[in-house]
Amino acid sequence: MRIVLLFIALLPSAFLCAQAKLVINGGIVIINSGGVLVVNNPDNTAIIQTGSGYIQSEGYNNRLIWTIGTGNGANYLVPFGNAVTYLPVRFTAASGSDAAGQLVFSTYPTSTWKNSDFLPPGVTNMNNGSADVSANTIDRFWQVSPMGYTTKPTLTNLSFTYADGEYAPPNTVIESALIAERWNSSLNKWDDYIPPSSINTSTNTVTVASIAGNQSFNWWTLVSSSSPLPLTLTSFTASVQNRKVQTTWQTASEINTDHFEVWRSPNAVQFDLVGKVAAAGSSARILNYSLTDAVPYNHTSYYRLKSVDKDAKFSWSPTISVNITGETTIFLYPNPVVNSITLCSPAEVLNQKPVALLFDASGRLLQSFALVSPSQSVNTARLAAGGYRITIHYANETTTLSFIKK
Repeated sequence: MRIVLLFIALLPSAFLCAQAKLVINGGIVIINSGGVLVVNNPDNTAIIQTGSGYIQSEGYNNRLIWTIGTGNGANYLVPFGNAVTYLPVRFTAASGSDAAGQLVFSTYPTSTWKNSDFLPPGVTNMNNGSADVSANTIDRFWQVSPMGYTTKPTLTNLSFTYADGEYAPPNTVIESALIAERWNSSLNKWDDYIPPSSINTSTNTVTVASIAGNQSFNWWTLVSSSSPLPLTLTSFTASVQNRKVQTTWQTASEINTDHFEVWRSPNAVQFDLVGKVAAAGSSARILNYSLTDAVPYNHTSYYRLKSVDKDAKFSWSPTISVNITGETTIFLYPNPVVNSITLCSPAEVLNQKPVALLFDASGRLLQSFALVSPSQSVNTARLAAGGYRITIHYANETTTLSFIKK
């Protein structure tokens, strides 16, 4: 059976259910005053749009509910539009857990540029930090809400279509920099996770490459990435490989990021810089980075990542730790140093009655002393600024450590 529509309006609290195919041959389906159009056929051809036909939502509660079930990797079209512009939503769905699972769709424009005055249900702000970024945002919201799933489907190639007038002044949107963001109703924020997306200004579409089921909530909008959105760090890990520690991290988005710094510590209190890695700068896709610590501390080492913007603002990741056992490594911290350094020696070395010699950059011996403690403090307050080295002799071994005095 096919339902061929020339015109139909869904009135308050009305339901129109279709289990075969809904074919819109140049006609209009108007959903208003909280009406609901339900499509129970999971086939991706259950809705067919030809000619100039469209489904008009234009209200947050004017909904299309489509029982797509598991999705099975099919490509779907939701032919939204209004009297002025065709505004389709397209996506590919897969890996949903429930045959009866549904996606709920609606879309509506805001009456003025200030989106924060026209928020969807459950959305509490249009903020980046404490700043309202309505002026950098398309004047429209979209609902793509999974319902009835144990495991939500993964959506790929999720595209949103916008009208030219929806980013006009007094908005300050840069169209070529538009990206998609979804509202996290658990954290009450937009920018905790920004999926990779691309913009096509000739078709007025922004396409999200992929959004995992556990990142799908309800509401979406489009924002200019030239607004000062923060970097989104999705992971920071460390692993031991051949007695070296490899740190890796992943970002889902970057805005004006200059570089990353990996810092380490033997006690999670005093940290030394391991190295720096240049950042992509600005990106709306997933990027992976890594840095290897070739001479990690013995036993437990703590690491954290510093993300630095081009304007010198920075943020820290949570601190993580790794453990290296069975080594006889001697190390010192902090480096650079101001008033004192700590020499850390394992019991295997201390049992050999080690002797330490402190030299300046010219090779002049400044001090000699025995190492008798696993964590032995050395006063450096009176040293002039510059480079120094400590040579440690024990049994038939020699270890040389360098440090900088500020």
